[in-house]
Amino acid sequence: MNRREALKTIWLAIVAAGASSFLSFEDLLAADANPDKRINLVWLHASSCSGCSCSFLNIEDVSVLDILTKFANLIFHPDLSLATGDQVTEILDKVSASGMPYLFVLEGGIPTAMPHACLMADQPITYWVEKLGSKAIASVGIGTCAVFGGVTNMKGMETGSIPLDAFYARKGITQAVINLPNCPLKPEHLVYTLLHYAYKGSFPSTDSKGRPLKFFDRTVHEHCIFYADFQEKHYARYIGDAGCLLKLGCQGPLTRNDCLIIGHNGNTNICIRAGHPCIGCASEHFPRRVMFHIASDPQGVSEDS
Repeated sequence: MNRREALKTIWLAIVAAGASSFLSFEDLLAADANPDKRINLVWLHASSCSGCSCSFLNIEDVSVLDILTKFANLIFHPDLSLATGDQVTEILDKVSASGMPYLFVLEGGIPTAMPHACLMADQPITYWVEKLGSKAIASVGIGTCAVFGGVTNMKGMETGSIPLDAFYARKGITQAVINLPNCPLKPEHLVYTLLHYAYKGSFPSTDSKGRPLKFFDRTVHEHCIFYADFQEKHYARYIGDAGCLLKLGCQGPLTRNDCLIIGHNGNTNICIRAGHPCIGCASEHFPRRVMFHIASDPQGVSEDS
């Protein structure tokens, strides 16, 4: 594959992410010719399973590294960077003291009640998030743990894990934060957001919870392939049945997400297309103690909804 063919492949990924409305193929050629204009990027893991990084690296259309290296200067990523030990702290100390503009990306919740639950270089992650987040030009919370608490803040957890924007509010950090929930992150959402910032100098329009309207303006229910069945009150009784999955505990009416437009794993599939109710993984209610509907579940969807 020659260079132009490689760029065409990257272009297809940009189209898939929905960024072709503000980024043309000519812009891609220009970015390839002017690497000094790339946006600096620092990525850290807090309390997480690294699932969002895995999802990001598993984008199927093209190597995400190709996209990052064309439009971003990836200064540090826990899984991608070769630096280890003292090299890491030297890099991060240098970045925070340099005054260079950079975006700060955080994956995972922040364990404020048990800071030693997540350490890096013998320092709690709270230290690194405050140090790097306060100096960034803006921040991106990726995955439901970083946005709403997610698994790291589910009932029974004792770490006191909180989302990135809540941590900033507690510390008086005022930088803009954009939130990209999903468990795990959809790489198309992050690619679009990074490209938007790289080319427009701002994040895309968001709702009151900092989520891009492009991806989170409607509920899963509003785009559902079974919406007509819902209107006709044709409900599935068992997993795998045809019909609306509402009475099996579907969280689609409560969950803002674009799953029926951009699915997981390169739009291969999502819960509903596989015949399973939406589990609401991009919702502030995720994860629920009981993933299927029971009458006493206070976070469940009423059968009368």
